[in-house]
Amino acid sequence: MSKIRIIAIVFASVCTHISYAQLSEIPNGEAFSQEKQKIVFTGGAILENNLSGFFHSGVENGNSIMKAGFSIGGFLNLGIVQSFSVQGEMLFHYKNSDFEWDNQKGDFSYWGIEIPIYAMYHYTYSKGNRLQIGIGPYTEFGFDAKFKHGETKADLYQKDGSTGLPALQDSNTGFGVKIGYEFISGFQINASYKASISNLLDANSSRIKMHPHAISIGVAYRFGK
Repeated sequence: MSKIRIIAIVFASVCTHISYAQLSEIPNGEAFSQEKQKIVFTGGAILENNLSGFFHSGVENGNSIMKAGFSIGGFLNLGIVQSFSVQGEMLFHYKNSDFEWDNQKGDFSYWGIEIPIYAMYHYTYSKGNRLQIGIGPYTEFGFDAKFKHGETKADLYQKDGSTGLPALQDSNTGFGVKIGYEFISGFQINASYKASISNLLDANSSRIKMHPHAISIGVAYRFGK
């Protein structure tokens, strides 16, 4: 089974489990009427630009320079009450950054998929537009990572012949925050920041640490309002 299919199954299973758990917790008492407690599933599409780079240590005279990339994907939102929801996303993205050490610069490029899950707070204005703020964990899976220095291009997921380890791990986890504004039509403007708690390096991971982070700004559209 391919990695993309496994990720899709896991994503759908998590969303289904959350939905079932929330439905089973709705009490039958009068204090939680249908007007106050209404489970609503919606979803939509996401398009973002990102700036990405690395926090690093153990690299003498190192400097990570953030560069632009893009993300495209979708989301599922489980509305629990008017002011709170749980939102899962699946984003395919391209990330790009420069890494410089001792006045030598190389280009890092990366293709992968990211699955964040946010606990979302919503503040609804009188005209129906709403402000939304979310926080939660994410997991990222890499498909391809290259580092180009001069005329040399290295596959960072290829295992070294002597150590049996690739330069980079193909997955990492971290936490993200998201803030956005949704118009009554369902159109959204969003910004997010994510930082990994995992050391992305596989080889030399005991002495060098590299933690990816990214800023994203983009638009989305929510269907099923």
